[in-house]
Amino acid sequence: MHPLKLSLLSAALTTLLACSTEPSGSATDSDNTASQDPLFCPANINWVTNPNHPPNEIPGGGQNLCQFYQFSWQWFISLINAPNGKDRTFLNEDRYAIYLGSDQNSCAPNTLESKLFVRGDKDPHTTNEDFTAPHEMNQALNNAVLYDQNGNIVLYETRFDRGMCNVAQGSATLPAGTTEIKTSWRKITEKDMLNYVWVRSDTNNNGEIDADELYGMVGFHLVISTKDHPEFIWATFEHKYNAPDCQKANQPASDWSFASEQCAASLPNTDVNCEFNKTIDPTKTGKSPLTGTPTEVCQVYAQGTAEGDNQAEHNRANIISLNEQLNKVFKRMPTYNSLRVLAKYKLVGGLWLNNVSQSSKNRDNQRGSIQLANTTMETNAQQGFGEVVYTGPNNLQPAANCFNCHGYSGPTENAKVSHIFSSIHGSSN
Repeated sequence: MHPLKLSLLSAALTTLLACSTEPSGSATDSDNTASQDPLFCPANINWVTNPNHPPNEIPGGGQNLCQFYQFSWQWFISLINAPNGKDRTFLNEDRYAIYLGSDQNSCAPNTLESKLFVRGDKDPHTTNEDFTAPHEMNQALNNAVLYDQNGNIVLYETRFDRGMCNVAQGSATLPAGTTEIKTSWRKITEKDMLNYVWVRSDTNNNGEIDADELYGMVGFHLVISTKDHPEFIWATFEHKYNAPDCQKANQPASDWSFASEQCAASLPNTDVNCEFNKTIDPTKTGKSPLTGTPTEVCQVYAQGTAEGDNQAEHNRANIISLNEQLNKVFKRMPTYNSLRVLAKYKLVGGLWLNNVSQSSKNRDNQRGSIQLANTTMETNAQQGFGEVVYTGPNNLQPAANCFNCHGYSGPTENAKVSHIFSSIHGSSN
């Protein structure tokens, strides 16, 4: 970015945050990672004006919920940023390799800019060489298939930091800084591009980008380990217009990507015909149509939090306050800045352990968003492994969160939490 533009932007953002309701100094003091008010989690202007150096460890030592969410947002901003004005960091193949499935060597050099995976025929160009989603990348339960309100299938991509390629195969541990990223995408049109992090992807693998191969990001899983947290920090972000809050009344009924106006308007007590969060299972061949009946989706637990969860009120308030501050900043940014689009995204929540020497099986040891689930990546796991359809706020079941699928037993075996590490070199290695 031009130095003059950067200085003007920095001044404008500093003024904006200084005029917000946060405590004095928190917008500019990089050492101030907590607020005097435990329900308020302050943002820092440096995250936006200097996004290329996210922290290696939880700021402030991870003494409260807020510090973990500050860490998560700093990393998300850094990964979405385009340092050269063109390529977003998380899409840089030299830094974050694309996971190609257990039968291919994902660590080998390749020239892919992006590869979104599908579970069936894409278009008339389809051949036997087309990619289908590797088992390790599908939705949490039964390889669930999700369709947006335009009837288009949701696609997925998984990336990992190339440092994982240097870890000895079969190692029981993964080092601090190990990062995995899973994203979900829906087909968009060119008029939608300003509202989405977007890619053009040769999804049908015909060697060229077809006119309709334009996709907007709707979900982002960030999984990263630190020295103090070998169990990994699990954070998830979503596009704001994915789906309504299942348990909230009087919210917008239209313009959701994954909920019809009629069904959204019926919340929190839903029309029986809506069958919220009921996904479609692929056929026995492992494939499914690229277009289908739209899935009705709502978010069962906003901020990944239920009444009675550990520090539930604080958790919700910290996430909401941080999202609101940053939303104001992103909305005021010029259109040429690669981070402006983040005004369309929100942190849903994060998950980690209180005592990292202990297993993740005991939910009393878990902290953050205990009911954490992404509506586009764990659609049917929002009420556990039973693929429960949402019918109303009085019939809720606990979610199957990240640790239910990625069990952690201790720091000497943290590699087990990764579903892809054992196969990033391919099945022949």
